[in-house]
Amino acid sequence: MQHGQLLSHVDTDLVTREQLRMIATPEFTNTFHPIPHAELVDTLDLVLAKNQIQILDEKFAVRRDGSVLFGVLQLAYGDCPEGQAALGLRTSNNKSFAIQICAGLSVLVCDNLAFRGDMIALCRKHTSGLELRTELSRAVLRFEEHFGILAGEIAHLKEHTLEDQEAKAFIHDAFIRGIMPIRFLPEVSTAYFQPQLPEFEPRTSWSLHNAFTGAAKAMPMTTRLQAIQELGQLFGMSSEPAPEGQIIQAA
Repeated sequence: MQHGQLLSHVDTDLVTREQLRMIATPEFTNTFHPIPHAELVDTLDLVLAKNQIQILDEKFAVRRDGSVLFGVLQLAYGDCPEGQAALGLRTSNNKSFAIQICAGLSVLVCDNLAFRGDMIALCRKHTSGLELRTELSRAVLRFEEHFGILAGEIAHLKEHTLEDQEAKAFIHDAFIRGIMPIRFLPEVSTAYFQPQLPEFEPRTSWSLHNAFTGAAKAMPMTTRLQAIQELGQLFGMSSEPAPEGQIIQAA
């Protein structure tokens, strides 16, 4: 399962990391410190590797004038579910917004400025005092702290057994709240009460959570990510809301 998605439209082009190296960067000023896109990605890669976090896959898009970068990194990190998590990245060298990194089990980055994850790990302006490696190290530390908490919550869900009536009530409440379209109710019920994998045979909150997220794979990514985050909140899992102005949702 892909934990992050990059959506690129008509005014951006998908590029490789090598192609990022060919994009010109504006000159420094006394107050503005533009960062070459390739330098930002390479430094983030080094910081992740130093913390034993591996990039499994990466996707980048740039505005056609080269000023704005969007990216999603699929990561292998510790004991995260399915061995993966994701980081979303966006930055501009035209002063339109700061360097921003979001993280989560579900991440969406889009060139129409939709930017969503479980938490905002970094939001830093391109000022003259910017120390890139220091800022990225802090962001990765926040990422690790967040996923440490999440791992504990997942362990709790695995230990929490459910009576059948309790599970049915939970399924009812989730669909009544409109977290997922009602058409997925039979699939969620079947996945929980008739699991196909032995690891989800125990009647636990984690098995029920998996039944929901498994069904959600059929949803478009733009609505799936919000549904997964709302499900996580319903199950009592951490999702750190962004301060005002750090997540911009497309109209």
